[in-house]
Amino acid sequence: MPGWIIHNKWAQRMEISKEVSEYINRAIDNVNMPEDFREYIEKRRIPRSRGGNISIMDAVSLQGRSLHDLGRGDKEKVKFIKEPILLFLSRKGKDYVKVWYLHFILDYLNSKQLRDWMKNTGESIEDCINKYQKNKAVTVSGTEEQLIEVMNFLKGNIHELQEDLNLPK
Repeated sequence: MPGWIIHNKWAQRMEISKEVSEYINRAIDNVNMPEDFREYIEKRRIPRSRGGNISIMDAVSLQGRSLHDLGRGDKEKVKFIKEPILLFLSRKGKDYVKVWYLHFILDYLNSKQLRDWMKNTGESIEDCINKYQKNKAVTVSGTEEQLIEVMNFLKGNIHELQEDLNLPK
């Protein structure tokens, strides 16, 4: 996964503050997680498949995952966890939602598995960004616009993205 320097660089290129970028980096990567975010995912209850409710934090832990790992999962399997988080972030502001998507897309594009797949199939970076939207991205009402904005921004800066993430040509 790209380091926070890359995550912050791309957020700043989208004219999003380093403060917002670092908030999301800390939330997703569970490093000194922001207090309001931690409190939310510990208190927010979601339905459990076997009945009853469970906190988002416990649901993530029971799957043997971290929030960071949710970016790799099939969207239908992680939707119930990501949707309430996106609602929380959308109340904080659109930039938080944009950086959430940006972080996961950059991580997705930077995976060795995807790079190998691109080399073997000849798929472009743009194809992979579209694949992320179709297979990985979870949206809630009002966040689709932020996802599309992030995707279009990345597609408009393919060469720099390719260089920063060392992606195949």
